[in-house]
Amino acid sequence: MRRKRRYERRYVDVNVLYYYLTANEAFGERAKRLLELYTPGLATSALTVWLLHVLTGLEKLDVILEEIGVEILPLTGGVLRRARLLTRPGDYEDRIHLATMMENGISTVLSNDKDFDDIPGVTRIF
Repeated sequence: MRRKRRYERRYVDVNVLYYYLTANEAFGERAKRLLELYTPGLATSALTVWLLHVLTGLEKLDVILEEIGVEILPLTGGVLRRARLLTRPGDYEDRIHLATMMENGISTVLSNDKDFDDIPGVTRIF
């Protein structure tokens, strides 16, 4: 009987997905490599879907994210309460992302945002 491999879940920040979806000249290839390297096991917040829609105008982002192997995590009242209590990162949006990670037991974030650096228990990869 084959054992299922367990994968560490990693959170994908908006910027990595934006770079990938827009083939960003500076960071698009890097974002693509990160997504390929860490699939399966990628997750992001429902907030990310909204932000990507606002930034790109793309619809069907749920389908696109599913195709590249990114699970969409719910934005719940518990996440928002936790985000409100956090003092870092300074940006509320980033605190929502961090709270989503915490609520889902994720400690690694794929992000170009240095605001995630020096947060105890969090590893940023870019």
